[in-house]
Amino acid sequence: MARALTLAEKIQILFDYGDSRGISPAYRAIAEATGENATNIRKIHRGENKNPGLKILRALVKYFGVGLSYFDYDTRAECEAYLAQYAPAREVDEIKLRANGMSEDGLAAVRSMLDYVRKAEGLPPPKTPEK
Repeated sequence: MARALTLAEKIQILFDYGDSRGISPAYRAIAEATGENATNIRKIHRGENKNPGLKILRALVKYFGVGLSYFDYDTRAECEAYLAQYAPAREVDEIKLRANGMSEDGLAAVRSMLDYVRKAEGLPPPKTPEK
């Protein structure tokens, strides 16, 4: 059985996840976005604060766009599997936000581009909801 990760190791995986999705893992950026103290964030990340409060853990997961239950997992594989479920949803939400307010012609062009990329990547056509 794999050894349980420390809080600092879980935070590092969370930082890597955020960085890979364009979310800055810089202490100052996190502090400014969450209202938390950058020094405290650094101490948690480096393992110097092994028992931070719930408030800062909530702020961290909110900043990275995941749930607090992330900290329930013990191994790297479990943490990464948990985070993987958020990646597609976050990307879809981002596309939805960018499409908001577009004309029908604009939306048709976006659909066409998405279909083209799906085909290029060898993916099947999307299932359309029944009307």
